[in-house]
Amino acid sequence: MILPMLVSKQLELARDELERLNSLREEAMKLSRKWLSLCRNSILKAREKRELGHVEDQLRSMIEEVNKFLRRCTLQLGYLDSSVRSLISDSLQEAVEGIALARFLRGMEIPSHKELNVSPREYVLGIGDAVGELRRVALQLLIERKITDAEKLVSYMDEIYENLNSMVFPDSLLPVRRKADVARSLIEKTLSEIIMMKTSTEVRSDE
Repeated sequence: MILPMLVSKQLELARDELERLNSLREEAMKLSRKWLSLCRNSILKAREKRELGHVEDQLRSMIEEVNKFLRRCTLQLGYLDSSVRSLISDSLQEAVEGIALARFLRGMEIPSHKELNVSPREYVLGIGDAVGELRRVALQLLIERKITDAEKLVSYMDEIYENLNSMVFPDSLLPVRRKADVARSLIEKTLSEIIMMKTSTEVRSDE
């Protein structure tokens, strides 16, 4: 007696979809490495205050490239798998960080997450990471004895911290508490260094 196949076709369909998903995941990992490298090079340029407008344009173009890839994934699968999204999330966060840094260093308002076409989660985490880069630039300004400019950057760091600290969400939705704690610590260290610089300047002027 030949028994009917009750699940073979269904499992074959599932396997085919998983093979497509696995192929897209591998592509996402490869693209993510490329995008992260671009972001880090762009952040380095911004930190050195070089080509700030170009940095932003380049990172905006990268975000559009990421979104095109995500749309293609959705078309191929019929949905956007969370594992694919998570593989490229860091790239989007770093792009936001770079754009924010370039804008801060020009004294310009930061674009919203809707304008940049990223999720609010990636946006907030990217902005939070910009605090560390602002500190690096502030320290360089102190080396150059540009105290007022360094203080301006600390005010931007403080604005970010105050907003991060007001966001109370589960870590599974937005792991922001640690970023807020790190931001506060970096602000305190930078302010301490500014005070030391001012004190040493005053001592020298009195001599």
